[in-house]
Amino acid sequence: MKKFIFKKTKSFKLYALAFSFTLLALHFALAKAANAQTFSLSPSTATKSAGLEFNVDLNIDTAGKAISAADAKITFDATVLQVVKVQKGTLFPEVTQNIYSGTLYVSGSFAESGESASGSGKLATITLKGKTAGTSPFTFVCSTQSTDSNLFDTSATPKDIINCTGTKSGSYTILGTAVGVGGEAEEATPSPEPPVSGISLPTFFSLGAGLLLTVLGLIFVF
Repeated sequence: MKKFIFKKTKSFKLYALAFSFTLLALHFALAKAANAQTFSLSPSTATKSAGLEFNVDLNIDTAGKAISAADAKITFDATVLQVVKVQKGTLFPEVTQNIYSGTLYVSGSFAESGESASGSGKLATITLKGKTAGTSPFTFVCSTQSTDSNLFDTSATPKDIINCTGTKSGSYTILGTAVGVGGEAEEATPSPEPPVSGISLPTFFSLGAGLLLTVLGLIFVF
């Protein structure tokens, strides 16, 4: 009996030790993912009136790794949002963009080979404009492919080191379609309910109630 208990206790200790190592490995994996190379947007959410332009910064965090180039592919609802322009940020001297209906490509690079960037910085500033009421995601397209969002290291054959699960996409809400004097957009205000046959609904119901009470009063009198 004592021998059986010893074996059981020893096995339990081994399982506990293995479980502890698993938790430790998971902790380091999560910490690495949290500090991995990512894209983000600032602000990531906003509510604006239709017709008004607003800026969104496209940021990169390399988590201390050196990168030689960056590509961002972003999709959005073209019926709600319009990409007006893209301005160069601070991280790369060369920034190019391609704007399509519902898709935006922004790329950053160096004029000379061998140059690199690291740390946190801004790839570009994107100017958006609301077209009509609605909410549009502003989503990074990220996978193992080289035709979407990428962060390339400085190796002889650059490898994509982006952490797709860490990228932080955005969402923007547009209100109304009001346009003020001189074509400048203004805050949208709710339109009043149209009158019913020239008489507003509250007035109509008040008159109806009054007539009904009058008829009932006459019935009781006579």
